[in-house]
Amino acid sequence: MKQPFDTRHHDLSGCANIDLFDKDDFNALAQRIAKYNPDRFDPVALRIFIQKSKPVITLYALDTYKQETSSQPKDKLPVRKFKLRLSWDEFIGMVKRMDCTVTHGDYDINDILVINK
Repeated sequence: MKQPFDTRHHDLSGCANIDLFDKDDFNALAQRIAKYNPDRFDPVALRIFIQKSKPVITLYALDTYKQETSSQPKDKLPVRKFKLRLSWDEFIGMVKRMDCTVTHGDYDINDILVINK
C-alpha cells in the first residue's frame, strides 16, 4: 500500500499495528488534549515519531463541523492535527501490543517465503 507520507528519506519504511488496552483508549488518548472536543472531533490516525529518545505523538482527528460545510472538497476529509505531550513510558503504558515491520525496499515483502519456521 502506498503510504500518504514521505518514505524516501528514511532507511526503512513499512507498516505497524497497535492494540490499546481498551477499544475506547483511542478516544481517551485524544481527550488528553486540551483543545480536543469529542463532540466535534473523531480520531482518525496516530503518528509516532521518535528522535533522540523523545516521542512526538500526533493525533489526526476528523473535524465533523468542517465536514458538514460545503467549502471542503467532497473527496477529502477535513482533519486537524494535535500534538500529544506524553512521555515514552506514558504512551507505552497504553499499548497492549504493537507489531511493526519495516524494510529497506529492495525486495517486495509479499514475495518472501520464510523457510525456517
